[in-house]
Amino acid sequence: MRGYLGVTAHFMEMEARAPTLKSLLLRCDRFTGSHTGERIHEKFEEMCEYFNIRHKLDYIICDNAANMKKAFTTSFPSERSEREETDELENAALWEELADDFQEDVDAIQSSCRQQRLQCFAHTLQLVVRDGLKETKSLNTPMAKVSKLCSLLHSTCKIKEAFEETFGANRSIPSAVSTRWNSTLCLVDTVTNLDLQTLNTLLETQGHKELCLSTREWSQLNELVEVLSPFLQATDLTQGEKVVTISAALPCVLSLNSHLMAMQNTSRHLVNLVKTLQVSLKQRFQGIFVNVKMDHTPENTKTLPFGDAVYMMSALLDPSCCFFWLEQDVHAPDEAKNQVKQMIMDLILAETRKGSPEKPTCETGTDEEEAAAAPAKVPRLFSGYRKKNTLGVVDYNSSVQTELMRYIAHCSDEEELNCLEFWKKHAKTYPRLYPVAMRALSVPATSAAVERVFSQGGLIMRPHRARLSADTLTSLIYLKCNVSLM
Repeated sequence: MRGYLGVTAHFMEMEARAPTLKSLLLRCDRFTGSHTGERIHEKFEEMCEYFNIRHKLDYIICDNAANMKKAFTTSFPSERSEREETDELENAALWEELADDFQEDVDAIQSSCRQQRLQCFAHTLQLVVRDGLKETKSLNTPMAKVSKLCSLLHSTCKIKEAFEETFGANRSIPSAVSTRWNSTLCLVDTVTNLDLQTLNTLLETQGHKELCLSTREWSQLNELVEVLSPFLQATDLTQGEKVVTISAALPCVLSLNSHLMAMQNTSRHLVNLVKTLQVSLKQRFQGIFVNVKMDHTPENTKTLPFGDAVYMMSALLDPSCCFFWLEQDVHAPDEAKNQVKQMIMDLILAETRKGSPEKPTCETGTDEEEAAAAPAKVPRLFSGYRKKNTLGVVDYNSSVQTELMRYIAHCSDEEELNCLEFWKKHAKTYPRLYPVAMRALSVPATSAAVERVFSQGGLIMRPHRARLSADTLTSLIYLKCNVSLM
């Protein structure tokens, strides 16, 4: 086994004011020796220095492994020393002179980079599910039967043929991967979609009566699917590569909390699972619950998991989310909701005052520019959201605050909106909000992109290519993942 360290870069590319999310592989290098936080941090600094992106980073997304936390929790790559700065050429712009306007943009970006670490949303959600399943021993017996059935289907031709004859040609049950809870859920979901009586008859006929499921066990498995399906949907929503994902993080967490609250009143067999999931959800995503006034922990929100302001700002700046989650899934008094709403608006207004790389080109848009974006399917997880205009009549003037109010009212009047399409159409309508939105929405919610890199590496490094050198493998992975650059 060989160790590798992969780093991907994510940014919003602007082409004719058409925002497009881009992901590139920077490096996937062989990593020898102990994988300590210090060594990972050193390697990361080398990569930043090589690509000259040390002072252009807003966030780094990584999992919750102890060495990753240690590598990036304290700080991002350290500032250069005075000695290093004096080693620079007298004319720093010798190789590429920039126009004054562009130089101001670059300086503004570099001076306002946040340089903070965020946890991978999908990995944290997986830990929540693991916490719940670990405390649910009543599922051990039915899960063991289902796993054994799956194993028999993939290892015994006779049972496989009988299964296909009973349920249809090419019908099967997907195998579960021990490290992926969602594969286990897919396994259980597939089994529960079969007819119980027919399945038990098949098992008895094939001499595996011990694998027959009782009515209670069948009900437990169906309830498990009902409880965990929204978690799977939340995972899928936040692992896209060419779509906005960060804006779904906060609404997903709050919607899952509402789902678990409802399940506590309807669950018959898995009440302990539901309660454990909710406790873990509130602990692992504590920053979100504190920010929306559903947790009153007297701590600095920035130090809490998922307490960064980007989760709130991105949710508001995604027209498919806006403030709909606030009315639907924030279980707090109206006064607290109003405080949350004002706090998020203040955060965005503060960002607009910091200076942004995009210059407003027009204060108001035409009727065509105000037209709604192409409808996009609303995720079932947020199906309860209703776009209600609670702001009343707004006086459209040129202030930044009024521009924000216009945007919120606009979202309330629309039916279904695609985030990037919306901002492409309304960049001139909301010129001050546009650069803030592009910056916040470009942050990925998960580290799924790096996992895809290693999946590509696994496809390249097959047993018959086991003699590939580390450098050759690194080059092949780099070319495969960055083929769009060619």
